[in-house]
Amino acid sequence: MTKLLVPCDETELMLLTSILEGSGIEFYVQNEHFGGLYPGLNIFPFNERVILVDESDYERASLLTRDFLSTTRRPANFPQNRDSGA
Repeated sequence: MTKLLVPCDETELMLLTSILEGSGIEFYVQNEHFGGLYPGLNIFPFNERVILVDESDYERASLLTRDFLSTTRRPANFPQNRDSGA
């Protein structure tokens, strides 16, 4: 299996896996249940969720996830609210 991406939070993980599942793409989430074992401090290498897909599905999965992320993530320099200053 090939690393597709690392979601930024649990909500994004849920939405991305739903998209993959709905598109018939088999995937595996590495460390999917590990974070729930120990509450408290999140240690990055242990709590990171990684979505893995089969190499034959990588291109299609990549296209679907890029399309989804491009519509949901704001660029870093995008203002939170557009005040005209008036």
